[in-house]
Amino acid sequence: SRFNGHQFGKRWGVHCNLRDRRVNAAENPLPDFIQQILVPKLKDLPPVKGCLPNEANAIDYRRKQGHWLKSHVDDRKLSKEPICNLSLAGDCYMTFKNEAMHRNLAAKEQKVLLKRRCLQVLTGSARYDFSHAIANTDLLSDRRVSVTMRESPLTVLAASQTKLNAVSNKTMQHKS
Repeated sequence: SRFNGHQFGKRWGVHCNLRDRRVNAAENPLPDFIQQILVPKLKDLPPVKGCLPNEANAIDYRRKQGHWLKSHVDDRKLSKEPICNLSLAGDCYMTFKNEAMHRNLAAKEQKVLLKRRCLQVLTGSARYDFSHAIANTDLLSDRRVSVTMRESPLTVLAASQTKLNAVSNKTMQHKS
């Protein structure tokens, strides 16, 4: 993938179309290990309560191939809070940059060590006020693999349902 940097990736669950800022129905179901093992464990964590991940992305970074993650803030329209990132293999530093210094007193930039087998949960200002990135030089292992999970409401279904309701309401008004 080159949209958000350079790395290998695979996605499951609903499809977030970042260009059109829409969430489409699932093309590939979430794998069993996510549905049966990860999601039940995530739901028990206080910052994740009430969230039911329906989208997951696996990203495979290879340091020697120049892979990296572009600095970005996840689109608030396309996914709910929180975002969960499980590091499966390889350590790295993720750089957070304060994009809302007018709203908070946090540092301008902070590198956070993400060790393999750690779970990172982004909520609140960490989710919305800070961009995050992984520079190639911050990949501390030859290979890093992570799975990012989030809940993304279907905008396409919601838009279709709204149109359907409007047509239905119009039809009902004409019958009265």
